[in-house]
Amino acid sequence: MKYILISFLICLFSVSQSYAKEFIPEKTDKNGYVEPFQMFDDLFYVGDKWASSYLVRTTDGLVLIETLESPYGRWIPSNVEKLGLNPSDIKYILVTNGHSDHVGNAEYIQRHYGSKVVMSKEELQLAKEQSTKSKGKGHFEAPHVDVFVKDGDHLVIGDTKFTFYITPGHTKGCVSIDFMVKNAGIPYRAFMVGGHSPSKTDIKLVGEFIKSMERIRTIALQEPKVSVNLANHPHKNHLFEERALGINDSKKNYFIDSKGFFEFLNKQEEIGKKKLAELQANANK
Repeated sequence: MKYILISFLICLFSVSQSYAKEFIPEKTDKNGYVEPFQMFDDLFYVGDKWASSYLVRTTDGLVLIETLESPYGRWIPSNVEKLGLNPSDIKYILVTNGHSDHVGNAEYIQRHYGSKVVMSKEELQLAKEQSTKSKGKGHFEAPHVDVFVKDGDHLVIGDTKFTFYITPGHTKGCVSIDFMVKNAGIPYRAFMVGGHSPSKTDIKLVGEFIKSMERIRTIALQEPKVSVNLANHPHKNHLFEERALGINDSKKNYFIDSKGFFEFLNKQEEIGKKKLAELQANANK
């Protein structure tokens, strides 16, 4: 009887884990759901209210950048379908850092569509640590990484070239991504800064964050200058406000905003310096 009970509990646990693994939350405003929309000829937003996820259409399939918090990123495949595209065409998943709101659904999408995951070795380790802390319907597994990127690496997918920079400060191996998008056939340079806030407790990382923002500014000023800010949290690049402006003025793409991108960098550096001063003051007490 004892062994039957143990076997029953094991089966019950397995069913529960399987359910959690495939659970898809309801698409509601309370859950942060946002209808997907097109930003450029070849770039789409498939994220939610709190974390960004972008889909890039290349001549050799789709590239997904960021995968949201589990389980909410499980909306991404149906969002891709709403855009008239096929989630089975997601060839690569690019992840900037190992925090759950960025990597939380990479394994889910990889498991269902065979997508290759691209991130840094440091961030995979962080993803594994985050995975062990995830629970219930929010549980996620760290993905299998097919391509470990290093600073300055390039990845060409069809007609699109992605350049990666290791920009520590938010996390140790945070990855920023640089590539071109098109608006009415005209190319514009887009950039995703991998981490939008410095470490809360690590003075060394905060110092690196400030240096990373300075370095990104230098890189972004190289011609053609960056004019599209793909922040990985929508409030950081005023994504929904810019979309609303575009809906009211279809003659202009308000996502093209070079001035806004550099103002964003200035703001992040300011946040970093404020945090550094705070940590230094506490250390001297």
